[in-house]
Amino acid sequence: MASLPAMYTKDIILLIADFLFAPLFRFRVKMVSFFGLSFILEEEDKWKFSYTKKSPLIQHSVLRDTRKPIDSFNDKDSVYLNIIEGIVLISVSSAICFAFRELIFKSGKTIPEYFAVGFACFMLLFSLKYVLITVYVHLIVMKRLGGYVEQLIGRLKHGETFSALDLKPVSELGFKNPTFVEQEQYYMVYMGYLAETGNTEAMRQPSHMVMERMRERDFILQDGLKYYWLIYYFSDVEPNKANADLLLQKIGNVIYDDNLPNAKRVLAYYVFNHEHDLERAEELVTEGFAALESGTFTNAERILERSLLTQLNTRIIKAKFNTNTRL
Repeated sequence: MASLPAMYTKDIILLIADFLFAPLFRFRVKMVSFFGLSFILEEEDKWKFSYTKKSPLIQHSVLRDTRKPIDSFNDKDSVYLNIIEGIVLISVSSAICFAFRELIFKSGKTIPEYFAVGFACFMLLFSLKYVLITVYVHLIVMKRLGGYVEQLIGRLKHGETFSALDLKPVSELGFKNPTFVEQEQYYMVYMGYLAETGNTEAMRQPSHMVMERMRERDFILQDGLKYYWLIYYFSDVEPNKANADLLLQKIGNVIYDDNLPNAKRVLAYYVFNHEHDLERAEELVTEGFAALESGTFTNAERILERSLLTQLNTRIIKAKFNTNTRL
């Protein structure tokens, strides 16, 4: 009974810590979700309410502060933020254990006292687990495929385009036994590369691999970009409305409330290919172009999204012309 309250308390402490300390390292909390009720921070610094599929989790997403210049970011910023998060968690959980120290060894505890001791122990356990996972990620994973992905993201942040990355399938990268998590992280960068270079055939294997894992998984905020690429893939590259609809159902209103160009582009492709609504698809493309001008993005993001929006805009114009011709 005490484990859930302890887990939720840990999540809230991390949320507060990120609100306080993420700006020091040029990050900011961009999305918060309480059991599916979500709040999204828009470019205008306004919080917008949204709703995802009901979830038993408290989540939040910390992303790069797009108001800051790209060249101001340091590759170690996320490490420093994680260290502070760990210090805050351990400090709070230790303080809770200290507060209930007399109850831990007390015999004949009442039910509330058992609950208090359990809460303190689980808080410490979850905090230690978070720290150990963080250490594992930075010392072990960063030397594996996960570290390679971070290097690729760093290159994108410093001005390189997706096509300049010259990426290969995971099986050809030379990393031994990459985990599914690492492969999914690579997928989000790899899809951008394949989309920009026009190699849609190579999208099939990784997209089906990620789709099978997403099919049974509840939506979490960190998976948002994976969902976007999968919806794009099953809307345009290999149209499959059942798969695209399943993904949209899982992600809920998040994508509809997202004003960034990649969300507009993904929805535009879905509407064009599955709903065959040319007018609405054209509106979404226009909104995507406008979002490119109003936001702060990496050079790679801007080039990729402009290219994909332009491709779809050309197809919409041709489709409207053909429709008018038949009429």
